[in-house]
Amino acid sequence: MHIDTPTSRDLAAVHAWRDCTVGKKSVLRDRMDGRQITLLDQSIRPYLPSTYPNYPRDPKIADVSEDAVLPPAAHLVYFPSHTTEFELASDGYHADEAPPRPFVQRVWAGGLIEFSPGNPLRVGHLTSQTKTIKSVDIKERSGADPLVLVRLALEMRNDTGLCVIEHRDLAYLMPTNLQRKVVKYNKQPDFSHTIMPSEILLFRYSALTWNSHRIHYDVPYACKTENHPGLLVHGPLTCTLLLQLLQSYIPQGMTLKSFDYRAIAPLYCNQQLTLNGRWISSDSSGVPSRCELWATNNEGGVSMKGTAALASL
Repeated sequence: MHIDTPTSRDLAAVHAWRDCTVGKKSVLRDRMDGRQITLLDQSIRPYLPSTYPNYPRDPKIADVSEDAVLPPAAHLVYFPSHTTEFELASDGYHADEAPPRPFVQRVWAGGLIEFSPGNPLRVGHLTSQTKTIKSVDIKERSGADPLVLVRLALEMRNDTGLCVIEHRDLAYLMPTNLQRKVVKYNKQPDFSHTIMPSEILLFRYSALTWNSHRIHYDVPYACKTENHPGLLVHGPLTCTLLLQLLQSYIPQGMTLKSFDYRAIAPLYCNQQLTLNGRWISSDSSGVPSRCELWATNNEGGVSMKGTAALASL
């Protein structure tokens, strides 16, 4: 149940914040360091099928080799924020993307990631990331308090040009007891893989992504302040695992072009999580070109669902 209802003053404050926030840009630069992607690989590979591809390694230091193509969604472990601890919001996440109180409970709602097949992110390359706050909207909901939806666009470019565009949706709710929806999906997967995410996986992913959102490591905060039954699996981690599942089964000669997805219900640490994929269309030569990907929780309900589009290399 919600704690309070927003007043006209609360909503006016959101409108004022929107007026001075939309269009703001910030730029970060990072070198796609081989050690960072190696640590990501060490963290998630034990949770992936044995068919997950290996990446070339430097024989001297065992890191992923210079110029190797980064796997999909690996950009999330680069471009750490320069924000200090004392500049963060009370939940440990970025304050510059957060609307005024009482909309303080943050949810990673989904997004769209578009890749440039001819110019992928590569280990060792100096890359810039430009983040733009594209829009802020107050969404009315039947039978529930409104929420604030913040849409971001993140463009990553190297010396050759555009590599990745990520469109990211963050939803901000009033303090609430989130009820996990159990939405069944009656399609049979062509491939699937079940895992049990641990505290160590969540810790390592938080560290690699420089993500200090407290719902992923602070049990008292997650349970007592945000009313969850345990630590939450990161939305971007679920997205990353789904895309790596696809990498484990992608047809030879094909690469990922885009992934459009939505988060539907939370996933929790130490609860069963199943990654699923189903081919839904093919190109003129019969090679699969689009794939539905979805994650289900320990109750069989869909937690995240999206569609991946493929392109020829």
